[in-house]
Amino acid sequence: MRLFEIESGGPEHVGCTKRDIRNHEKTLRDEHKGIDAETLIDFFLSEKDKSSTFFFDYETDSDNRFIRCFWGDHVSRRAYTAFGDVVVFDTTYNTNEYGMIFAPFVGVNHHHKTIVFGCGFLSDEKTDSFDRLLNKFLEAMPKGAPNLIITDQDPAMTKAIGEVFPKTIHRYCLWHILNKFPDKLNPVTFRDHYQSIKNVIVHSMTSIKFERSWEEVMNCANLVENDWLSLMYELRHKWVPTYFNHVFSAGMSSSQRSESSHAFFKKYVCSNNSLMDFIIRFNKALRHQRHNELVADHTDLNERPKVKSNWPMELQMVNVYTKNKWLEFQNEISLSHGYYVQQASIGIEFGVYNVINFLGSSSAKHRLLTHDIQRDDISCSCMKFQFEGIPCRHMLAFFRINQVFHLHDQYILKRWTKDAKIGVHYTMAEQNVVDDPERCLMSRHMRLSCKASALIDVASFSDEGTNFLTEQFDSIDSKMKEMNINRTLRSGIQSRRTLDGAIGIIDPSEIRTKGRGKRLKSSKEKSTSRARQCRGCGRRSVSHDKRNCPNLKDGSTVNNDDTDENSDEEDFGSIHGSTNMWTTGMGFDD
Repeated sequence: MRLFEIESGGPEHVGCTKRDIRNHEKTLRDEHKGIDAETLIDFFLSEKDKSSTFFFDYETDSDNRFIRCFWGDHVSRRAYTAFGDVVVFDTTYNTNEYGMIFAPFVGVNHHHKTIVFGCGFLSDEKTDSFDRLLNKFLEAMPKGAPNLIITDQDPAMTKAIGEVFPKTIHRYCLWHILNKFPDKLNPVTFRDHYQSIKNVIVHSMTSIKFERSWEEVMNCANLVENDWLSLMYELRHKWVPTYFNHVFSAGMSSSQRSESSHAFFKKYVCSNNSLMDFIIRFNKALRHQRHNELVADHTDLNERPKVKSNWPMELQMVNVYTKNKWLEFQNEISLSHGYYVQQASIGIEFGVYNVINFLGSSSAKHRLLTHDIQRDDISCSCMKFQFEGIPCRHMLAFFRINQVFHLHDQYILKRWTKDAKIGVHYTMAEQNVVDDPERCLMSRHMRLSCKASALIDVASFSDEGTNFLTEQFDSIDSKMKEMNINRTLRSGIQSRRTLDGAIGIIDPSEIRTKGRGKRLKSSKEKSTSRARQCRGCGRRSVSHDKRNCPNLKDGSTVNNDDTDENSDEEDFGSIHGSTNMWTTGMGFDD
């Protein structure tokens, strides 16, 4: 509304109120009822006209009702070529009036910021639906399946990933794994030993080391054998196996990246959106996300972070890494000065070194460096480089002591560098990513917009120029109507829909997903929910209320009635206050 006021020169010149705008939005929503799915497909077809590398596909059921779809534009598909080694897939996000499941595939770019590779709508969370969606994702992405995918512990999703991505490492979200512990352990015990338990899961290289490490935690936490055996079975066979094989995961161990993406998109969309309204708002959010990436690229090209030393490796990498990854690397350099290297053994092929913290106690665990002399390759037991793609402080301490002044290429991942997107190309159906400028709708629109904008800027300086340009626009408008361009476009879309068999597509039914059922509560939560609050002392108990409260003195029936009346007034005041807060919270949306 403020934009309208600024553009028109004041609220009195807008010509409508906020209520008028809301009513107009409601009218538009009503007009799209029954044709929402068809409108969405028409929109995807128009996007395909703008760029032949825009990918989308949809499916209907036996009643021709819209049930699922997948889409991804050329920007997302190109990003997957550069950064699609690790994918986070989460389907816990419902944000449309039908309750259809929004299923984005996300990852991180070279700035370690969230990017979207593709999106889908699902009508259920069955294995078949996930299987079809993953196959469409695989069809859209020329790079093929990701090296690693992170999801929650949905059995149907797990089965589909195993079938469609057989060579992809499937890792469960670490948060979901740790969230199982309070059901098995005393909450206080879990809180006190949380970090130790987490380290056992993350840093166990093999199942044998996992069992030994877990036994140490068990002894420290004084767990009884029953608790230990129950947790061991769950961890060993259901939750942790994917963590034994430490592979590059871009520093991600949970689906929090996807959930933070959901939080970002929630600023733009809500559960009342139609499918078409959702897409429009989602694309707006996506443009903002990509603009932030361009800003970060601009910063890397034109700004140079400060270095803290004259070590040649630091001077080298400040020009290679993006700013965010450089700050991580610089922090590792700074921490490396707190370690010294001690030779453990040396041979013809391998050398082993202990990296010890100066401030660590004699009993503190040290890191083990292995030097492959023939390949001149260093690996550290902390596995930070394998997991995050950044050399760890222990490796950097070894390099500094051995006077290695420049970081070798084998320790520099291109995906974290400023040049990560340079040279990334892909083809689809033997067609280049860049369409013919003469045929691309977006290119033509941009060219005409630039010319029109330049004319408007010049003509608006005078009344004479404004009147002249207005007359010319009216003349052009008349000629364009004679050309029947709009009718041609509409008939073209209609003919395509006829060929695709998309006429009469029914809007999806309201969907009830797994997450919308009643949440399973613990025994403590159940007892708390059954309890009621005493209006006398404020305590909450199952069998305690105002009538038998020991803190209240015995009173007559009149006193009890007075107390009841005061309670009713208090309740009404509370409700009234809540209503006022709700009304105030609505505010004046702009």
